[in-house]
Amino acid sequence: MYKWARFFFFLLVQNLSLHASDIEVFFDLTKNQDFVEAQKVAAHVNDENLRESLYNLALLLSTKSSDINKIPTLREDDSDYLRFVKNLILGYKYTYGTKQNNLEAFKRFSLALKLGYEINNTVLEKAALIALLDLFRSEIFIGSKQFEPYLERFVELKSDQTDDALIVIYSLVFSSKGDDDLEGVDSQYYSYIEKLDSIFNFFPKSHSLYPKYYYEKGIYYKIEENFNKSKSFFVKSDSLASRHDWQKDFRGDVAWQLAALHMENKQLSKAKNYLKIAAQASKKLRDTFYNYRLAAAIFEKEENYDSSYYYLRKSVDIEYELGYKNNTLESSILTVQNQTDRLKLDKLELESSNIRNRNWAILLGLLLVTGTIIGVLINKNSKRKQLLAEQQKALEVQKVSNMLKEQELVTIDAMVLGQEKERQRVADELHDDLGSLMAAVKLQFNSLEAKEKKGNLETFSKTEELIDEAYGKIRAIAHAKNSGLMAKQGLLQAVNQMAEKISIVKGLEVSVSDHGLDTRLENSMELTLFRIIQELLTNVIKHAEATEVNIHITNHGDTLNVLVEDNGKGFETHQITNTEKGMGLKSIDKRIAHLQGSLDIESELTKGTVVIIDIPI
Repeated sequence: MYKWARFFFFLLVQNLSLHASDIEVFFDLTKNQDFVEAQKVAAHVNDENLRESLYNLALLLSTKSSDINKIPTLREDDSDYLRFVKNLILGYKYTYGTKQNNLEAFKRFSLALKLGYEINNTVLEKAALIALLDLFRSEIFIGSKQFEPYLERFVELKSDQTDDALIVIYSLVFSSKGDDDLEGVDSQYYSYIEKLDSIFNFFPKSHSLYPKYYYEKGIYYKIEENFNKSKSFFVKSDSLASRHDWQKDFRGDVAWQLAALHMENKQLSKAKNYLKIAAQASKKLRDTFYNYRLAAAIFEKEENYDSSYYYLRKSVDIEYELGYKNNTLESSILTVQNQTDRLKLDKLELESSNIRNRNWAILLGLLLVTGTIIGVLINKNSKRKQLLAEQQKALEVQKVSNMLKEQELVTIDAMVLGQEKERQRVADELHDDLGSLMAAVKLQFNSLEAKEKKGNLETFSKTEELIDEAYGKIRAIAHAKNSGLMAKQGLLQAVNQMAEKISIVKGLEVSVSDHGLDTRLENSMELTLFRIIQELLTNVIKHAEATEVNIHITNHGDTLNVLVEDNGKGFETHQITNTEKGMGLKSIDKRIAHLQGSLDIESELTKGTVVIIDIPI
């Protein structure tokens, strides 16, 4: 009997260890947002119920849709691992619902955290902590400190670079005031930004957390009111996130930030376009609340006060529906924690206290409203006077700046036009002068051939072939006149055909993907961009020793983003000085400067190179 008991105990322990191994790999993959591989791992789990639950959890995390899974039922005979996964699924379903129920989500994630601790599995604990911290991140308000014990526990359990990156990202969010109020930040915010840069220096550019890194950099420069640099990082974030379908909602957040930036720059039509993109990606009522609030601010900038009031009213309705004023996650948690104590209060004493509090609240409210109205009126009047003075000064500066910009644009256009005219002139001369001369030479040679044919037949034959060949080449050059693939079919087709030729001849796999290139660009701009991409590919072939190159061309409406990424040997960018730039970078710099664009090169030894170009259009 004792031997049989030991045998069954051995089988039980072995089965639990197998589950632990599979589930740890699964949650390491979801932590790194590799949901495709996580689903593959889930498919190989032996336990049918656990396999199905893990697969559904990976699907739920990748789609962020509460409609994708049926609601799991907790049973008494569920294993601890299965109970842990089911609680996470229930929590995320409450989180991703159209109208979030964050209190219920908090309860489920807390149960999962308790199970992870009881199982004594730090990987499971971290998975539950990530769920809780993401929940607090979506609900963060000024003065909220409920997240602190969970973040501190995550710091205690950290074991790899991804943990370090997530900890710094959470710290950045919690040390700022929130999504829609970035005027003030915690004193530690700037040290977290420095840590974020140092951590991502060791991450490959293909890591799925890089879009979040660029997003946080964009937020940082938005706080610093460097809106151009902020916009550049948000565009980079969107370009990288566009590679994954499961980051659609994240791209919606980026679009919202770009809309807010354009509003700050008084580019209101562009702000509306980006807000429209954000609204299309919105799934939650909370996102709609922020979209309406931003729409109200944009219309107010336009002095379209009817529309501004309309969207402000709709945002207030949603605000009350969500219960943000009285129903935040923080207050809900405190309510649950103090529920037992409150039930012990005497009913009469409670009513009396409520009456006194209500009277005081009404009085204080009236005083606060009166003071606020007076303060707002005074502040607006002062700001209006200050704004008029600043606008008058800015107008003079803007006039000079516009004149310089117009003169620079005329110079660049004249340079491109001159280059095209010079090519036309050379082609005409080849066709009219040298072509006619070669034709005359051929006639004279034929006459000479007739007289001397007997003695030098072989010599005459070879010479005639050479003259024909030279004549044919001159005609081909003359007739081309720069009306090849670029003028006929455009930038995208030219880049695709160049990629196909390189892939066949050089043994280098070149892929091209585009977003928003439905219409042609201006001819000289397409020609310049083609030469830039051609020069970059030449650099890769000569120096990178790469086997794969990915070219992404994205049209953001007012900006064209070109991203060229290879898996070659890389190089140290800080060692390249302005006076000794190699690999054709001088030529590329000049072309981009003519287009008023920006160039950003990121490279690491053995990890490849990423070149990011932003061109205003």
